[in-house]
Amino acid sequence: MTLSHLSADDFRQTGAEENYSEGVIDHLRSVEGTAVAALVRDRLGRGTAGLRKVSLRASDDRVDVSRIARVQGGGGHRQAAGFSTEMSWDELVAFLRSQVAEQLGAGSPT
Repeated sequence: MTLSHLSADDFRQTGAEENYSEGVIDHLRSVEGTAVAALVRDRLGRGTAGLRKVSLRASDDRVDVSRIARVQGGGGHRQAAGFSTEMSWDELVAFLRSQVAEQLGAGSPT
């Protein structure tokens, strides 16, 4: 799994808007050996403190990222899905790793 996080501070310091990060997930998915790419973005705006948006893309047919997203109340399809969460960073990373590993048949997720 290739995972990256864009914090609210990243957006503030660069003056970037949240939608500027839309193509980042495609770059993560293109990293050699990546079965699943995940981009976590802190939500910006009123009433979104502590909320993160998680975008998932599958590069491996063994993984259905919509299954992962549905566990957290999100949706999408087999190769592209997402969800929002208030999980801490450590909880989120552990959740994603376990979900990917489960679909890949245990072992260390890629």
